[in-house]
Order: sequence, then C-alpha cells, then structure tokens
Amino acid sequence: MEHQHQLSDENFDDVAAYEQVQRLFMAAVELPVESQFSWVESLTDIHPLIVKQVLAALKADAACGANSEESDGQAPALAETVHGNQGKTQKSRSRVFPPIPNYEIIEEIDRGGMGVVYRARQHRPDRMVAIKMMKMGAFSSETDVERFLNEANAASSLDHAAVVPIYEVGEFLGEPFIVMKFIDGETFSRVLKRGEISTTEAIQKLCVVSQAIADAHEHGIIHRDLKPSNILIDRNSGKPWVTDFGLAKNLDTDASLTSAGDIMGTPGYMAPEQAFGQSKTASPSADVYGLGAILYVILTGRPPIQSVDGDIAKTIELIREHDVVAPRELSRAVSHELNTVCIKALETDPALRYSHAGEFGDDLQRCLDGEAISARSRGLFRKIHRWTRHRPGLAVTLVTVGVFYVYHLIVDSAGLLPNDDFFKTTVSIVVLLTVFNAWFWQHWLRRTQGAAWTLYAWTTGEVALLTCLLLAGDGASSGLIPAYFVLVAASGLRCRPMLIGYVTTLSVVGYVSLWAYSARATQETVTPLVGIPTLLALCLVGLIQYIALRKSSVSLESQVSTRLDRVHSKSQ
Repeated sequence: MEHQHQLSDENFDDVAAYEQVQRLFMAAVELPVESQFSWVESLTDIHPLIVKQVLAALKADAACGANSEESDGQAPALAETVHGNQGKTQKSRSRVFPPIPNYEIIEEIDRGGMGVVYRARQHRPDRMVAIKMMKMGAFSSETDVERFLNEANAASSLDHAAVVPIYEVGEFLGEPFIVMKFIDGETFSRVLKRGEISTTEAIQKLCVVSQAIADAHEHGIIHRDLKPSNILIDRNSGKPWVTDFGLAKNLDTDASLTSAGDIMGTPGYMAPEQAFGQSKTASPSADVYGLGAILYVILTGRPPIQSVDGDIAKTIELIREHDVVAPRELSRAVSHELNTVCIKALETDPALRYSHAGEFGDDLQRCLDGEAISARSRGLFRKIHRWTRHRPGLAVTLVTVGVFYVYHLIVDSAGLLPNDDFFKTTVSIVVLLTVFNAWFWQHWLRRTQGAAWTLYAWTTGEVALLTCLLLAGDGASSGLIPAYFVLVAASGLRCRPMLIGYVTTLSVVGYVSLWAYSARATQETVTPLVGIPTLLALCLVGLIQYIALRKSSVSLESQVSTRLDRVHSKSQ
C-alpha cells in the first residue's frame, strides 16, 4: 500500500477524504480478518478522522453478514435490501460521507453484500431520499457496476404504487449511485418475526405485492429475489413496497448479466429452476414461487426450505430434490384454501404453478373474501407421489412388506407352504410390527428434524424383525434371505453412507446367527458353498451402495460449489 499523505484539520477536504477512505478500506479487506483492524490502527501517519471512518466501515462490513441472516433465517442474500432504519447511525461529523452535489447525506441506514444505503436530504427539490452506492466503490468490476445499474433500469421502467420509485441515477468520482424514494419503515420479515400483525393483514399486504409483481411481469421484468426482507412496510401507513431489483431480468432484452449455470436468488426462497442454474431462462413462474414462499412464511413462520446448518450447497440440494411440506401439515390452523394456493405456487414444476403473479394474488383475495379459489387440490396420483417423497422410508417399507406378504398369501393359498400355524401367525405379527416400526420412527424422524439416531433405531428394528421371522421359518435356508439384500439397498435411500455400512453389518450378523442356529438346532445347516457367497454378496452390495452414494454426493456438491463460486466471484 503506497504511503498516504497526512491531512491537517485546516486542509481537510471531503472529496479527498472520501477517496482515501475508499483506498484504505479496500486495502484492509484484502488482509486476513484477524489483522484488518490492527493494520488500520497502526496507520499513525493518517488523519485520525480517516482512520476512524475506515474502522467504522470495517465494523459495519463485518456485521452485515450476521445481520443479513436475521431477516429470513437463511444464508446471506445475493442482493441487499434498501430500507429506513432510524437510530442505526446518528448524524455525526465523525463520519466521512460521499459529498454528492445537491445531496446532504445524513446517515448510513443499511449495508449489504454489494452496496451501502444512505439516508439523505435532496436540496432541489427539497425532500428526503435514499441513496444507494456500491460498497467497493471505484474498485468494483465492470460486471458489478452493470448489475448495480440493472436495479435502477428495472425499477425505473415500472410505475406501480407499490414499487419503490427511482428518482435519479448518477455518478460521483467514477462511482454510480441510485437515488430512490426514502421509505420510513422496516422489512416485512421483521414485522412478521415480531408477531404484531395478523395472518389476514399479512396476506392483504402480500396481495398488494402480488399485483405489483404482476405489473412488473406485464412490463417484461422478473424480480428473481422475492422474499420478506425485500418488502418494506411503511411505519405510518402500513403500505407494502417492493424493492431490490438487483437480480431482476428483462424478458425483452438479452440477459447478458446472467450466464448458463448461474444460481440467482436467496437459498430457501429461490425456485427449483433457479437452484438448477437455469436463471437465464427463468420465467414469471419463478416470481410466483417467491410469492408462494412468502405466503408460506406468513402461514408457518418459516421458509418453505430451511437452510441446513448454513450449508448453501445442501440447502440448494433440498430445493432441487424435495417438495416442501404443506403448510397445513405444520399447522392445522391453515385453511384448506390457503394450503392449496400456497402449494400450487410452490410446485417444483413451473408449468404446474400459477401462470402469473396476478392469478396468485386473485386467489389470495378470494381466500380473504371467502370465495371459491381457482386452484384445485392435486389428484390422487399427485397426492400419493407427494406423500411418498416426504416419507420415503415409510413408503419403501410399506411397498416391500406388501409385496412379500402378498407373495406369502399366494403361496399359502396354492398349498405350497407347510401347514404350520405358528409360522403363519408369526408372519402376520412380524408384518404388523414392521409397519408399526416404520410408522413410529417416521413420526420421530419428523419430530427430531431428521436426527440420525432415529434412522439407526429404525433400521435396527427392521433387521431384527426380519431375523425373527426367518428364525421362525427355515432359518438360513429360507427363501426370504434375499430380504436382507433389500434392506441394504433401501438403506441407500436415506442418503447416509455410514447407515449403509451399519445396515450391512447388522444383516451379516443376522445371517450368521441364522446359519449358526440352523446348524445347532435344526441340523439343516447351509453348506459353506451357499453361506459364504451369500455373506460376500451382502458385503459387496453394501460396499457398492456406499461407493455410489459417496460418489453422487461428491458430484452434486462439486457442481453446486462450482456454480456458487461463480456467483460469489461476481459479487465480490
């Protein structure tokens, strides 16, 4: 870093000071986090006011990551929110603000991943405004600048009462800035979190937002980052405002800012096609999904897809592979109509959602008015498909048990089974216990939010029940021995490599126990030429399942990480 000239109080110049703060801040953020503050404090030849401002900027920058998660309970958004926040930073001459002509900056009110937002007074005309500038200032890349100005281009082309209007787009010292209406309010997410608004009132505000997004769609604009923190609620009127069009896409122009494979949006609120990296071909249905996600938060208090311990890659995997749990399954207070509207908006297939935001808003209004909605509940096949996706373990168990029990009844009715009432009774009891075991642990799996111990207890019960059934029959020579292989294969559906090894080990122990029991108790032992290949086959099936699962997981994480790195590199 080149030596910075010392400034005296007499020749202190706001423009020069601002440029120097920018340079020092950019130099500091290139250093390891633990040494940034100490490096700035060591600059004894720099004016104290400059040092103080750089330290303040570093503190705000360090805090913005944690604060960005506060609103939505998700990883930091890919676009920041503009909103008024009184009392966050008081007006003080200890701060060096950009001396933009015709504006007096009063305070910094927000800081996000890309930009900084100030509350300012415009002299001509005399009014309060919000000014948004790029955090990296003149050091931002050309693509970053284009993305930043994309917000102004998208919002300025709209003229809806619920879209924050753009007053001016200008440039100061080579840095672009956007002047917009100042909204004295707070984000919808904070309003919902405090619980000071009824469900009906929240839905009424979402209806207004839906119509604003519908108007945007009519003008060829897709927002692509709808979430509660991008909706502002005016403190005085309670009116909702849609903001942050930083990721917007214009359908009428070439989307040169989006490349194939880019993941655009906020994990937990982005549509599945966005999570698949298909943002370049995103349609208005992506915004319908975002509106449905906001409705989901209103009805349940949480996003439709929750982040996995802050792991963005795994969160995106959930968005890709899993339907959301219906709001009514989480809260019976949700009406059937609202549940149907929400689920239709959150369909994985864009073609099954509402065709545009206006239809979604109209159905919401019908729910409030007590009228019949246009959306219809899913057909029987769709309901079964959805049910099995949310309960794969229980579904596989029911199908497997059903197939084997039907086979048992057919063989018994054909007279191919010995007339052994004890064995037949045992089969019926084991079938019932297996179904109960699956239902019980599926229930606990949901209550414990997927705790690993429930899966291990579940599979332990399945292997134990199968072994008991085989002991009551022909032991190691039973025709149901292949059921062990089914259990090993089914364990791969739980997506836990270690669980596959556990089930494989239990199955081997169970088969060896049957082999030993048959040799001692029934004298009908299985020859080593049959038993050993069976054991080897069990081990190999388990090993193949383990390797396949590990390989697919690594491949998926690699693809997602690559795309996320591409997004992050464009926003840094």
